[in-house]
Amino acid sequence: MFKTIKRLKYALAPDLSRADLITLLKSLNPKNSRKERLSALKKIMEWIRLPTKTSDTSPLAPHLQARNIRLKFFLQLLERNPEEANFLATNLKELMGRGSAVKLYCLMGISENNGFFSELSDRVIQYFIPHVYAEKDSVEVFRLIFTDEEDSEWIETCYETILPPFFELLKTHSISTEGIVQDQAEALIILGSQLAALGISRDIRSRISENNIIESHFLRLNMAITRGATNKEILQEVSQCRLKLHEVKKNIETTGVSVALIYKLEKMNALLDRIEMIIYLRETEDDKTKMMIVSQFISHLIRDELRAKTVKDFLNENLHMLTRKVVERAGEKGDHYIAGTPEQRKELFNAAAWAGVLTAFTAITKAWIGHVGFPLFFEGLFFFINYAIGFLLMQKWHLALSSKQPAFMASALSRKFEVFKQTKELSDVTSEVRKVSYSQLIASVGNLLWVIPLTIALDWLWFWGTGSHVVDQAYAHQIIEKHNPLTSLTIPFAILTGILLFLSSAIAGWVENWIAFRNIPLMIHESSFFNTFFGKKRLKEISDSFASTMGGIAGNVSIAFLLATPIIVGKIFGIPLDIRHVTLATGTMTLALNTIGWDLSHWPEMVSMFSSMLLIGICNFGVSFYLALRMAAMARNVEAKYLKVIFRYAFKKKV
Repeated sequence: MFKTIKRLKYALAPDLSRADLITLLKSLNPKNSRKERLSALKKIMEWIRLPTKTSDTSPLAPHLQARNIRLKFFLQLLERNPEEANFLATNLKELMGRGSAVKLYCLMGISENNGFFSELSDRVIQYFIPHVYAEKDSVEVFRLIFTDEEDSEWIETCYETILPPFFELLKTHSISTEGIVQDQAEALIILGSQLAALGISRDIRSRISENNIIESHFLRLNMAITRGATNKEILQEVSQCRLKLHEVKKNIETTGVSVALIYKLEKMNALLDRIEMIIYLRETEDDKTKMMIVSQFISHLIRDELRAKTVKDFLNENLHMLTRKVVERAGEKGDHYIAGTPEQRKELFNAAAWAGVLTAFTAITKAWIGHVGFPLFFEGLFFFINYAIGFLLMQKWHLALSSKQPAFMASALSRKFEVFKQTKELSDVTSEVRKVSYSQLIASVGNLLWVIPLTIALDWLWFWGTGSHVVDQAYAHQIIEKHNPLTSLTIPFAILTGILLFLSSAIAGWVENWIAFRNIPLMIHESSFFNTFFGKKRLKEISDSFASTMGGIAGNVSIAFLLATPIIVGKIFGIPLDIRHVTLATGTMTLALNTIGWDLSHWPEMVSMFSSMLLIGICNFGVSFYLALRMAAMARNVEAKYLKVIFRYAFKKKV
């Protein structure tokens, strides 16, 4: 669609449609400034891109046919105007001089930054601020002329139409290509030295089997290039380097990963690709094959450069592996929530019931904090402490809170989706979907079956001890009204809470991955102080579970903070902002109804409470499950269409 819009834009551009090619060619006069000449070259290329009437019988796409027709006309115009042709030739000669193509070979489309965040900031800045082109730089000329991905397609597809007349033009005007051929050797030296520096860095070296730095194949490749080894020898070292990068990626599967490491791996792969392409350029002697290789090289340069400007592609490439590891870490926790056997279902129900008991205390404390009217800072702090204590105790006692399950279970479920993508076999994954759904139902019933009666019991104990309920009549009516799904923002708040629940699971996975990546469990295990303090046996247990435990703590503390923050931020800025967590909201509404009374005269309040419970639960579970599932699908390269197929058949009646 965007390509069609671009073509329409070119077609409607009056300055291009009426462009006088002779005037543009005259602007290439060496006496003119470089800026004027570059502008003329850019407009000539834009003129070639313009749509034109083409033959319907041609096998080529219309936009490629149009470019070929305009190129043919342009070449004919050069034949009829030798002076203007000489101007073009002079500019080409300047661009093909010795040393002019080194940066083109080794920097075009390859990041010059050393880190992920510096590269990201550069791309964001270039997106908003126009790039300033350097003087006498062939890379900048290349960037100025080739600005469309269709340029790459055109050169790669129609090289037999484009390159022969171009080489003939060089031959006619005695323009030597020897300089840019010699530049290939210098470019290889630069590429080899960059690769060697990255390859012997600590985070790469520590993940491959080579113990001695001098044995590094990245270093050997650089040495082979420097001493002028044969193309075959260089390509052999390139193959060895690729094997080592594969070893690093395989190592990542069992340990953690960081965006810095992924960025480094992506850059090293790009450097190896570029070295290979230059070797193939040097190795080819047959003219026809050489033209094909040259066209592929140029098209790769265009694609690499265009991709090097996009922020979205950069984030996808560099965050994919990190996202996958976060998903896997979260999925390991999700396995504990999926009950497949009667024994597992019984255990899950008991864990959910005790979580409901603990939530009842948390809900009562929350209602008391909200009713007292503390200063905003302390109100938020007490909310946070209350939630954090409840969630951390659930982690310590291995309890199951239904609202926290979906994000973790979605990550665990995604492994089955990856298998389905490869085998297209539905039985295993649909069975897993049913298990997840049933497990969620068990946990929800277990939570609510205890949180409601226990909250009522605790409220009556408070009443018998103090003579009043935890919340008074006015505050009770206010609670019911605040949770009414028809007259309040309960549904948007519940959706927000679902997003926060998903974020907490992602934070838990990220922290666990970070700890594993930094090898902190091994540091703890090898510490002489900790060995003396805890003993070897106890310390081994601690180090083995350290990453998982800390990830869980991070997830629980983060969700406590995320749930406590919105209401305080809303009060500070005077905007309606709150959270609706199904079990906490159920406990709070139960307190309110216990104060008002459970007789049938208050049936509107009871209907409001139970409908609110249902809608909040659906929003909490649905949103967090959906977001986690989509992130897991993206991390495992599972397309959305597969998810639709799976869920369409998962709940169909078995035949």
